[in-house]
Amino acid sequence: MAKCRFIAFHGWGFDRTFWQSWQDHLLEFGTFQAYDRGYFGNPNNIEETDNNQTVLITHSFGLHWVKESLLEQTDLLVICGGFLYFHPYAAQYKRRSRLILQEMINNLEVKPEEVLEKFYKNCFAPENSPKINFDGLNHQLLLDDLRRLQNSTLDQEQLEKAGKICILHGSDDHIVPNKKGRQIYNQLQQKAQYFEIKAAGHALPNTHYEQSLEFLKPEIAELTNRKS
Repeated sequence: MAKCRFIAFHGWGFDRTFWQSWQDHLLEFGTFQAYDRGYFGNPNNIEETDNNQTVLITHSFGLHWVKESLLEQTDLLVICGGFLYFHPYAAQYKRRSRLILQEMINNLEVKPEEVLEKFYKNCFAPENSPKINFDGLNHQLLLDDLRRLQNSTLDQEQLEKAGKICILHGSDDHIVPNKKGRQIYNQLQQKAQYFEIKAAGHALPNTHYEQSLEFLKPEIAELTNRKS
């Protein structure tokens, strides 16, 4: 069986530890690297040179941090709670969504710990959220990235650079509605699959990693067998 190279990108407000359970379960298939944006300490970048087939795993805004050169190397792209554009496309709903996000940005400037705790609560709902360790908090980077979220956009041509795509979304996602995941699928369905996990929220890769891996392991096995 050929080995895989797994690369995981966490979303806004998290770090590499978000993927610990995935790493524990996927090491049997190959190597595992976790990107770290640096919100709570030193960042961890990804080395792109590798001859093994690549499985790229992203959560939420983390999809937007992936370089096109890495997408071109990707055999399987896994999108968890992802989106091409964060806000609704309809003008009347977009304006309200942008105002809500701007209020979060304003609050983050003056009370970051309170904002992050509320964000975690909404991410992990309907599950309980974990306690946050605020040591080494990079307040400015959190602010800069949240501002970037207002306008950050991906298009299907960028994602089509990957070989195959699996989309995972929680049915009870309070941060990114599941219709955002379905929108990605509708644009990429010739090379994509969509899996919706019942009773899962935005942090589904963490709270529902077992169900997530149940969907993905057959895809990983097919990939390794095909390229062995």
